[in-house]
Amino acid sequence: MASPIGHSLAGYFIFLGVCKNPRFLQACSSKKLIITAIIIANLPDIDFILGYLFYNDFSAIHRQFTHSFFVGFFVCIIIYFFLRVYNKIPYYFLVWLLGLYFSHILLDMLAYDANFPTGVQCFFPFTSHYFAFPISILGGLTFTGGIIQLSNFLTVLQEMFVIPLLSLIVLFLFKNIRKHEKSKN
Repeated sequence: MASPIGHSLAGYFIFLGVCKNPRFLQACSSKKLIITAIIIANLPDIDFILGYLFYNDFSAIHRQFTHSFFVGFFVCIIIYFFLRVYNKIPYYFLVWLLGLYFSHILLDMLAYDANFPTGVQCFFPFTSHYFAFPISILGGLTFTGGIIQLSNFLTVLQEMFVIPLLSLIVLFLFKNIRKHEKSKN
């Protein structure tokens, strides 16, 4: 699984993808958007707290239902309507929230997972199987022996290099797709 720092970096880079859009900045300030991005990008890991509250074990339900695209969709809809009541945010804000939440699931699927079963339950409630990409491009955090260890430090350093690189690749692809669509019209 990726670290909270890695998920926060992903949230920040997704924020950078929309911060140049004046319609987003009309709805919320940059500061509120950054805070929202970091919170939503880390939200699936609320299962650590739930596991401790209900099972007295932080990892009891980690990588299960909160790491599901289906659950993420409903959580983002609830957050969207809550924010819409508070502030008149546009409909495409929901797409942004979904991108933030789903980035967490995808990063965890790309990270090395030493715990069995490996991966996340990304298709819950349709199946309880765990899924991960066949090739891990991120190291994974390990809690065996405590959180403070060299392998976790190296994982965070790797995330600080790989996640910005992934973000640049995605941004490049989206710009080329948009440019291609404009040239067709």
